[in-house]
Amino acid sequence: MHLERGWLDPASGLVFRLARGPSREAVLRVHERAGHPATEVYELPIDLLQDAPAAIMA
Repeated sequence: MHLERGWLDPASGLVFRLARGPSREAVLRVHERAGHPATEVYELPIDLLQDAPAAIMA
């Protein structure tokens, strides 16, 4: 898994991450093991990505 970018929305208190990995499950596993489980994951189709990350996580 590769973390492309992350940002915080102070108004909502949410942290968002753009991550690339072999699968949605792999990205979730890495975050779980690091102690930062994601509450929501949005997988993006590869044709929309080009050089962009594979998942948006909140």
